[in-house]
Amino acid sequence: MDGNNIVQRIKRIFIKQSVTEAAILITLLAAISRVMGFLREMMIAAFFGAKKLTDSFVVAQAVPGVLAGLVSGALSSVFVPLYAEWKEKRGKEEAERFASILVSDLFVILLGVTIFSYVISPLIVEILAPGFSQETRRLTLDFTYIMLPGIIFWGTYGLITGLYNSKKSFVIPNLAGVLGNVIFIVSIFFLHNVFGAYILPWGYLANVVVQYILLLPFLRRIGVRINWELNFKYDGLKRALILIGPIFLGQSVGILNMAVDRIFGSFLPEGSISALNYASRLYQLPINLFVNALATAIYTDLAFQAQSDDLDQFKNSLNKSLRAGLFFLIPASLGLILLAKPIVQLAFERGAFDALATKRTSEALIFYSLGLTFMSINIIIVRGFYALHDTRTPTMNSIIALLSNIVLNAIFIKPLAHMGLALATSLASLISTILLVRSLENKVPGIFSKNLLSNTLKFTLGGVFISLLALLSFNFIYSHISRGQLGLAVSLLISVIIALVVYLLLGLRWGVEEAKRIFGIIRKNIELIAHLIR
Repeated sequence: MDGNNIVQRIKRIFIKQSVTEAAILITLLAAISRVMGFLREMMIAAFFGAKKLTDSFVVAQAVPGVLAGLVSGALSSVFVPLYAEWKEKRGKEEAERFASILVSDLFVILLGVTIFSYVISPLIVEILAPGFSQETRRLTLDFTYIMLPGIIFWGTYGLITGLYNSKKSFVIPNLAGVLGNVIFIVSIFFLHNVFGAYILPWGYLANVVVQYILLLPFLRRIGVRINWELNFKYDGLKRALILIGPIFLGQSVGILNMAVDRIFGSFLPEGSISALNYASRLYQLPINLFVNALATAIYTDLAFQAQSDDLDQFKNSLNKSLRAGLFFLIPASLGLILLAKPIVQLAFERGAFDALATKRTSEALIFYSLGLTFMSINIIIVRGFYALHDTRTPTMNSIIALLSNIVLNAIFIKPLAHMGLALATSLASLISTILLVRSLENKVPGIFSKNLLSNTLKFTLGGVFISLLALLSFNFIYSHISRGQLGLAVSLLISVIIALVVYLLLGLRWGVEEAKRIFGIIRKNIELIAHLIR
């Protein structure tokens, strides 16, 4: 392979990827983004700890998050299958006009929503944090006002990302996420002494704007032209609104779930909301690194396969995605449970983040991790429903999950405090998964292969074994080297590598496709590096 071919291959992969390439590249970029995100959270923890300042920031993020997430999340979910349908039936030019109208109309709508938000923000903050003191509530409102313009950018960001995904171009949006995180980190590190805690909302806003701006120039490189065209009577917009209704409700329920936790959390001791937030960053790491990447990469294929009368390819793609997700997430969840305390210590315990904050965060992480596998299954199965143009079933499921979460929060908050809120989230995810699996089986009979259950049992047994191996390895190594952050990092890294290698070898013995693929990728990359060196 000569130098020009290598360069051309890199350029092609950067603009357009196969599902396998996309999953690998998204995972790699997500890993970098998560590292950047952890650096950001580590700095927030070190400079501001788990106090009322960080509680205020966590709650304030919910206001632009609720308003932008409702519109953007719903539209981006229906856009890919609709764009696929428009392109198939009306041609590329009309599909691009459809995208242009959606982006233009959405921008105007979100501008009006942002202006209105400045009026209703005091009421939203009052609802989200009824247990906050007057001083903490005032700080939360200040943070909210700074972040509100992010509604416009976050709202349209999801739709533009959907355009990239529809073209099987997944790298650029994820690269934008990495660079946005870099901006946030730089802002906190260099300006926290100048702005104090106010650098948090300003850094948040800078992150959003940078990500949005970075997406725009590359649209033409993937063959998409977006023109300004307002047309609120366009039939494609009407079709989107019909499909978006149930998703909008479902997204609302999901965001309300988060809001419910923060409402309950506002009555707990200072720092409890921050502890839950830090724990959520950790347990969501495997989801963000792998499951979201996998679901994003496979969604376009599911959307096109669902248009066919023969759903065999659709079934096969969904089962492969579920198997891959379970292969990684089951052992990850068990590992997070057994190694919760050292993971939190390594990630956050420094500066203003003290031993009490570590205790609360690790306790929350344990109970959140109980539901990690179910949350991951939900993400993949919901994509299957959306690809089939069924937005109603996931929405009804979300409503049941929300009601379950409220009831469980009320039951567990008194005996378990912040741990009770995390446990309620996990149990609500379990209920949601059971309902989704039954509904999809009724909708597409035989959707789940017989091998999926047997593989799940294998992954569970293997996960229990390697998580115990990781715990024993960590305790042994940490007891024989110098203590402190370096010793903690080395002990965790070595124990996780040992567990991972053993698990992959078990996967090879069981004939698991994902294990074979990983070893194949490692072998090919070693061969490529050796070729380049020669």
